[in-house]
Amino acid sequence: MERKIKLIHPTLDFAFYIIVCISLVIAVFVSILYPNVILEQGLSHRIFYLHVPVAWVALYGPLLSFVFSLIYFFKKDLLWDRLAFTANQLAFLFALGVLFSGPIWAYSAWGVPWDKTDARLQSFFILCLSLLSYFIFRYLVPSRKKKAILSAYLSVLCALSAVLTWGAIRWIENPGNHPGSVLGKGGMDSDMKQTMWLGVLAYHFLFLFLFFLSNRNEKIHEIKNQLRSELN
Repeated sequence: MERKIKLIHPTLDFAFYIIVCISLVIAVFVSILYPNVILEQGLSHRIFYLHVPVAWVALYGPLLSFVFSLIYFFKKDLLWDRLAFTANQLAFLFALGVLFSGPIWAYSAWGVPWDKTDARLQSFFILCLSLLSYFIFRYLVPSRKKKAILSAYLSVLCALSAVLTWGAIRWIENPGNHPGSVLGKGGMDSDMKQTMWLGVLAYHFLFLFLFFLSNRNEKIHEIKNQLRSELN
Protein backbone atom coordinates (compact mmCIF):
# COMPACT_ATOMS: atom_id res chain seq x y z
CA MET A 1 0.00 0.00 0.00
CA GLU A 2 1.24 3.46 -0.84
CA ARG A 3 2.38 5.33 2.27
CA LYS A 4 1.92 8.83 0.96
CA ILE A 5 -0.93 11.18 1.81
CA LYS A 6 -1.58 13.35 -1.21
CA LEU A 7 -2.86 16.76 -0.17
CA ILE A 8 -3.90 19.67 -2.26
CA HIS A 9 -2.16 22.95 -1.56
CA PRO A 10 -2.92 24.18 1.99
CA THR A 11 -4.19 27.46 0.57
CA LEU A 12 -6.77 25.64 -1.55
CA ASP A 13 -7.64 23.47 1.43
CA PHE A 14 -8.30 26.54 3.55
CA ALA A 15 -10.17 28.30 0.73
CA PHE A 16 -12.52 25.33 0.35
CA TYR A 17 -13.11 25.37 4.11
CA ILE A 18 -14.02 29.07 3.97
CA ILE A 19 -16.39 28.48 1.04
CA VAL A 20 -18.18 25.73 2.98
CA CYS A 21 -18.55 27.85 6.11
CA ILE A 22 -19.77 30.94 4.26
CA SER A 23 -22.21 29.03 2.05
CA LEU A 24 -23.72 27.19 5.03
CA VAL A 25 -24.14 30.39 7.06
CA ILE A 26 -25.77 32.17 4.12
CA ALA A 27 -28.05 29.19 3.40
CA VAL A 28 -29.22 29.01 7.01
CA PHE A 29 -29.90 32.72 7.36
CA VAL A 30 -31.63 32.95 3.99
CA SER A 31 -33.87 29.99 4.87
CA ILE A 32 -34.85 31.72 8.11
CA LEU A 33 -35.37 35.24 6.77
CA TYR A 34 -36.16 35.16 3.05
CA PRO A 35 -38.94 32.77 1.91
CA ASN A 36 -42.56 33.37 2.81
CA VAL A 37 -44.11 31.38 5.64
CA ILE A 38 -46.52 28.56 4.79
CA LEU A 39 -49.60 29.40 6.85
CA GLU A 40 -50.61 25.78 7.46
CA GLN A 41 -47.25 24.93 9.02
CA GLY A 42 -45.95 28.20 10.39
CA LEU A 43 -42.24 28.86 10.89
CA SER A 44 -41.48 25.18 11.36
CA HIS A 45 -41.77 24.63 7.59
CA ARG A 46 -38.35 26.27 7.25
CA ILE A 47 -36.84 22.93 8.29
CA PHE A 48 -37.65 21.99 4.68
CA TYR A 49 -34.58 23.93 3.51
CA LEU A 50 -32.36 21.69 5.64
CA HIS A 51 -34.32 18.48 5.27
CA VAL A 52 -34.42 18.25 1.47
CA PRO A 53 -30.73 19.00 0.67
CA VAL A 54 -29.55 16.67 3.44
CA ALA A 55 -31.88 13.92 2.22
CA TRP A 56 -30.52 14.22 -1.32
CA VAL A 57 -26.96 13.63 -0.11
CA ALA A 58 -28.11 10.73 2.07
CA LEU A 59 -29.68 9.09 -0.99
CA TYR A 60 -26.92 9.43 -3.55
CA GLY A 61 -24.10 8.68 -1.07
CA PRO A 62 -24.83 4.92 -1.28
CA LEU A 63 -24.98 5.19 -5.08
CA LEU A 64 -21.48 6.67 -5.12
CA SER A 65 -20.35 3.89 -2.82
CA PHE A 66 -21.84 1.34 -5.22
CA VAL A 67 -19.92 2.83 -8.16
CA PHE A 68 -16.66 2.81 -6.17
CA SER A 69 -17.32 -0.79 -5.13
CA LEU A 70 -17.81 -1.84 -8.76
CA ILE A 71 -14.48 -0.27 -9.65
CA TYR A 72 -12.89 -2.14 -6.73
CA PHE A 73 -14.23 -5.46 -8.08
CA PHE A 74 -12.38 -4.84 -11.35
CA LYS A 75 -9.18 -3.18 -10.10
CA LYS A 76 -8.79 -4.78 -6.64
CA ASP A 77 -7.28 -1.51 -5.44
CA LEU A 78 -8.13 -0.72 -1.80
CA LEU A 79 -8.32 2.95 -2.72
CA TRP A 80 -11.78 2.33 -4.19
CA ASP A 81 -12.92 0.43 -1.10
CA ARG A 82 -11.84 3.36 1.04
CA LEU A 83 -13.76 5.78 -1.19
CA ALA A 84 -16.84 3.54 -1.00
CA PHE A 85 -16.56 3.41 2.78
CA THR A 86 -16.22 7.19 2.96
CA ALA A 87 -19.31 7.72 0.81
CA ASN A 88 -21.39 5.42 3.04
CA GLN A 89 -20.05 7.10 6.16
CA LEU A 90 -21.33 10.46 4.97
CA ALA A 91 -24.58 8.94 3.70
CA PHE A 92 -25.24 7.62 7.20
CA LEU A 93 -24.31 10.95 8.80
CA PHE A 94 -26.68 12.86 6.53
CA ALA A 95 -29.34 10.18 7.00
CA LEU A 96 -29.25 10.88 10.73
CA GLY A 97 -29.82 14.54 9.85
CA VAL A 98 -32.90 13.50 7.88
CA LEU A 99 -34.22 11.41 10.78
CA PHE A 100 -33.72 14.42 13.06
CA SER A 101 -35.27 17.06 10.81
CA GLY A 102 -38.04 14.90 9.32
CA PRO A 103 -40.12 14.42 12.49
CA ILE A 104 -39.98 18.17 13.20
CA TRP A 105 -41.41 18.96 9.80
CA ALA A 106 -43.87 16.04 9.96
CA TYR A 107 -45.27 17.14 13.31
CA SER A 108 -45.99 20.63 11.99
CA ALA A 109 -47.52 19.30 8.74
CA TRP A 110 -49.34 16.14 9.89
CA GLY A 111 -49.66 16.53 13.64
CA VAL A 112 -47.56 13.38 14.26
CA PRO A 113 -43.74 13.11 14.18
CA TRP A 114 -43.75 9.71 12.46
CA ASP A 115 -46.45 8.31 10.19
CA LYS A 116 -46.09 4.52 10.04
CA THR A 117 -48.13 4.38 6.83
CA ASP A 118 -45.79 6.72 4.94
CA ALA A 119 -43.76 4.84 2.34
CA ARG A 120 -40.89 7.35 2.18
CA LEU A 121 -40.38 7.33 5.95
CA GLN A 122 -40.38 3.55 6.20
CA SER A 123 -38.09 3.08 3.21
CA PHE A 124 -35.69 5.70 4.57
CA PHE A 125 -35.60 3.88 7.89
CA ILE A 126 -34.69 0.68 6.00
CA LEU A 127 -31.91 2.60 4.25
CA CYS A 128 -30.49 3.63 7.64
CA LEU A 129 -30.62 0.01 8.83
CA SER A 130 -28.85 -1.10 5.63
CA LEU A 131 -26.05 1.42 6.19
CA LEU A 132 -25.77 0.41 9.84
CA SER A 133 -25.49 -3.25 8.79
CA TYR A 134 -22.75 -2.26 6.32
CA PHE A 135 -20.64 -0.80 9.14
CA ILE A 136 -21.30 -3.64 11.58
CA PHE A 137 -20.31 -6.40 9.17
CA ARG A 138 -17.35 -4.38 7.93
CA TYR A 139 -15.87 -4.03 11.40
CA LEU A 140 -16.52 -7.70 12.26
CA VAL A 141 -14.17 -8.89 9.50
CA PRO A 142 -10.48 -8.60 10.54
CA SER A 143 -8.90 -9.27 7.13
CA ARG A 144 -8.50 -6.07 5.11
CA LYS A 145 -9.13 -7.70 1.72
CA LYS A 146 -12.07 -9.77 2.94
CA LYS A 147 -13.47 -6.64 4.55
CA ALA A 148 -13.29 -4.84 1.22
CA ILE A 149 -14.99 -7.69 -0.68
CA LEU A 150 -17.82 -8.03 1.85
CA SER A 151 -18.28 -4.25 1.95
CA ALA A 152 -18.55 -4.15 -1.84
CA TYR A 153 -21.41 -6.65 -1.79
CA LEU A 154 -23.13 -4.80 1.04
CA SER A 155 -22.83 -1.56 -0.94
CA VAL A 156 -25.15 -3.12 -3.49
CA LEU A 157 -27.77 -3.59 -0.76
CA CYS A 158 -27.37 0.00 0.44
CA ALA A 159 -27.62 1.36 -3.11
CA LEU A 160 -30.76 -0.69 -3.72
CA SER A 161 -32.29 0.71 -0.52
CA ALA A 162 -31.46 4.24 -1.69
CA VAL A 163 -33.14 3.67 -5.06
CA LEU A 164 -36.24 2.22 -3.39
CA THR A 165 -36.36 5.18 -1.02
CA TRP A 166 -36.14 7.62 -3.93
CA GLY A 167 -38.94 5.81 -5.75
CA ALA A 168 -41.22 5.36 -2.74
CA ILE A 169 -43.23 8.52 -3.47
CA ARG A 170 -43.13 7.90 -7.23
CA TRP A 171 -43.90 4.20 -7.67
CA ILE A 172 -46.33 3.45 -4.84
CA GLU A 173 -49.95 4.29 -5.58
CA ASN A 174 -50.70 5.44 -2.02
CA PRO A 175 -47.35 6.61 -0.61
CA GLY A 176 -48.85 8.19 2.55
CA ASN A 177 -48.67 11.76 3.79
CA HIS A 178 -45.22 12.51 2.44
CA PRO A 179 -45.27 15.22 -0.27
CA GLY A 180 -44.33 14.28 -3.80
CA SER A 181 -41.09 14.99 -5.62
CA VAL A 182 -39.81 18.53 -5.10
CA LEU A 183 -38.55 18.70 -8.68
CA GLY A 184 -41.92 17.61 -9.97
CA LYS A 185 -43.81 20.42 -8.31
CA GLY A 186 -44.63 23.37 -10.49
CA GLY A 187 -46.39 25.40 -7.82
CA MET A 188 -43.42 26.23 -5.61
CA ASP A 189 -42.94 29.98 -5.27
CA SER A 190 -39.74 31.51 -6.62
CA ASP A 191 -38.48 32.51 -3.17
CA MET A 192 -38.84 28.91 -1.97
CA LYS A 193 -37.08 27.55 -5.07
CA GLN A 194 -34.19 29.97 -4.73
CA THR A 195 -33.75 29.17 -1.05
CA MET A 196 -33.96 25.43 -1.64
CA TRP A 197 -31.31 25.46 -4.39
CA LEU A 198 -29.04 27.63 -2.26
CA GLY A 199 -29.34 25.01 0.49
CA VAL A 200 -28.66 22.22 -2.00
CA LEU A 201 -25.47 23.98 -3.13
CA ALA A 202 -24.28 24.67 0.43
CA TYR A 203 -24.84 21.13 1.72
CA HIS A 204 -23.19 19.65 -1.37
CA PHE A 205 -20.13 21.78 -0.63
CA LEU A 206 -20.25 20.38 2.90
CA PHE A 207 -20.49 16.84 1.55
CA LEU A 208 -17.45 17.31 -0.71
CA PHE A 209 -15.40 18.86 2.07
CA LEU A 210 -16.24 16.05 4.50
CA PHE A 211 -15.62 13.47 1.78
CA PHE A 212 -12.06 14.65 1.17
CA LEU A 213 -11.42 15.02 4.90
CA SER A 214 -12.82 11.59 5.79
CA ASN A 215 -10.96 9.84 2.98
CA ARG A 216 -7.73 11.45 4.09
CA ASN A 217 -8.36 10.36 7.66
CA GLU A 218 -9.07 6.75 6.60
CA LYS A 219 -5.81 6.66 4.61
CA ILE A 220 -3.89 7.83 7.68
CA HIS A 221 -5.50 5.10 9.81
CA GLU A 222 -4.64 2.45 7.23
CA ILE A 223 -0.99 3.51 7.16
CA LYS A 224 -0.84 3.52 10.96
CA ASN A 225 -2.34 0.03 11.15
CA GLN A 226 0.09 -1.29 8.54
CA LEU A 227 3.08 0.19 10.33
CA ARG A 228 1.87 -1.23 13.65
CA SER A 229 1.50 -4.71 12.14
CA GLU A 230 4.99 -4.53 10.60
CA LEU A 231 6.55 -3.47 13.88
CA ASN A 232 4.85 -6.34 15.72
